[in-house]
Amino acid sequence: MRKHTCDVVVVGAGLSGLTAARLLHKHDLDVAVVEASDRVGGRAYTLENAEMGMISDQGATRCGPAMSTLWQLIKDVGVKVWQQKPTQMVYVTEDSVSRFTPTSLPTWNPLVRLDHYNIFSTMDRLANQVPPEEPWEAPSAQEWDSCTMKDFFDRTVWFKSVRRITDAFVSMLACAEPEEVSMLWFLWLMGQTGGGRFATLVNSNPPQYRVSGGMQQLYKILVEQLGDRVTLNCPVTKVENVEDGVLVTGDGATWEAKAVVLAVPPPCYSKISLSPALPEAFHHFTMGHAYKCTLYYKTNFWGNGDYPDCLAVNAFDDTVPGNKYPALTALITGRKAIEASQTSKEQRKDSICKCLAKAFSSEEAMQPLDYVEMNWNEEEYIGGGFSAYYPPGVLTRYKTLGRYNSTSRVFLAGAESATQGYGFLEGAVWAGKRAAEQVRSTE
Repeated sequence: MRKHTCDVVVVGAGLSGLTAARLLHKHDLDVAVVEASDRVGGRAYTLENAEMGMISDQGATRCGPAMSTLWQLIKDVGVKVWQQKPTQMVYVTEDSVSRFTPTSLPTWNPLVRLDHYNIFSTMDRLANQVPPEEPWEAPSAQEWDSCTMKDFFDRTVWFKSVRRITDAFVSMLACAEPEEVSMLWFLWLMGQTGGGRFATLVNSNPPQYRVSGGMQQLYKILVEQLGDRVTLNCPVTKVENVEDGVLVTGDGATWEAKAVVLAVPPPCYSKISLSPALPEAFHHFTMGHAYKCTLYYKTNFWGNGDYPDCLAVNAFDDTVPGNKYPALTALITGRKAIEASQTSKEQRKDSICKCLAKAFSSEEAMQPLDYVEMNWNEEEYIGGGFSAYYPPGVLTRYKTLGRYNSTSRVFLAGAESATQGYGFLEGAVWAGKRAAEQVRSTE
């Protein structure tokens, strides 16, 4: 058993853990980062295909000035970015295909437009009533936490066409179905992620950017700054308070430190013996279900420079500057992801191709040059995608939001512990920064 000593151990080498480690290292603290898997990045993963001359981000992808904490980190480390073009939306149903832009809806029916505006403006209004740090203190917290988003939509949405959009909105944001998530939790989530502006399409989306060479480039720079302080392939199994510090036990090694930053996805909480134990609420996090699938084509048959989104499978143009071939990436979330997991890879590809062929009226969609996919629920040390949600009753019963309120020397990071940008890269950076500040305040 190898023995190490340091000031702080960071468990998890995703963006939150690396952010915390970077800040602590900058303040001259001796940091050790311990990662269970064979790579850094957590829920960000850049796949490189040298033979095809292509790269694709199979995890977290986009960034921009609206994600202020993440954007500042990108500027600080000097990673290069390129701007994603504005989107054109394509909504596919069993019997129709509708195209629309960020300033117009796919119908001229005034009642449908009113229904659409009403549901998203109502959700935004209610979300503004949920305190970001203590959502259980919202005026109607008990009522909202006793029902699901399905219950809310059942009594609020009038038209089936609008209901399809609201259900897709929940599935895209929570990677779960409306009947699974607490209404209070989802309203709180909307408040952390910009509300319903994306779905209402009243205003153009804020500028979005991608990291040149893939999101993994950001992680590579962070690891380079930390040098040999990052250990891979070492699952942590135990964290315990000892005299004058904390003892962290991993696979074949131990670390004695003054403090620990725990920056792992919720499914990993149960893999680590913690003393004192985490609050009960932490065991009620439920990870969503998500596939990310990329298809490469000989030509850009979907438009001359347009970047379409196909809401049927939430597909978007994933053509990367420098790549040899244009690409479309499809996100399959919630129930559809569970159903997809029960089919073969070839069947999943065929299903997506048929949807794209219908959306863009092109048989070329049926003939991709290559197809790659990532099932985030199969990742051992991730356990799902893209983030975790709370079912009804948890927030008001336990009154905690991913915070380890104990007298121990364990501090929480990770996107699910954030109260800003929850579940996204923005939340990961925000939580890592907060954890580093908490550690420093105890010195």
